[in-house]
Amino acid sequence: MKPSMGDAGGEADAVDELFRARWGPSVRLATALTGDPSVAEELVQEAFLEVSRRWEEVDNPAGFLRTVLVNRCRNHRRRLGVGRRHQPPPPRLTVEDPDLDETWQLLAALPERRRAALVLRYYEDLPIADIAALLGCRPGAVASLLHRGLADLRKVLSDDD
Repeated sequence: MKPSMGDAGGEADAVDELFRARWGPSVRLATALTGDPSVAEELVQEAFLEVSRRWEEVDNPAGFLRTVLVNRCRNHRRRLGVGRRHQPPPPRLTVEDPDLDETWQLLAALPERRRAALVLRYYEDLPIADIAALLGCRPGAVASLLHRGLADLRKVLSDDD
């Protein structure tokens, strides 16, 4: 039987006992539900605080702890999903005209993704896999963008002759 509020020392002992018995399993449960051990620990701490605040009202503290914890994990995952859906779009990859040479002017005339692929590859010296990650596409698409961008530049340069 749980100690009553009148027995504050007994209640604190019971909460401590619940904490010692359920901390590890609760963190494992929350980690499995959230995928993040540090978030899991925070959620378990919040759940224990809720149980200790409502100790007098709860018949089964361990069961209530699990219910509170699962609900907090679900709310956390829901907030993450909403946050991902409402993130602002990534900034456009554009190059300000630095007036360095005529190459920049030729690049500025290219379609945005081809220009970005060429700049990242030949000015930033990034590997294709990194460019693909930055542009949000597959490495094969980057290779195609590079090929087409170079072809466009060749065509413009050959027309100038």
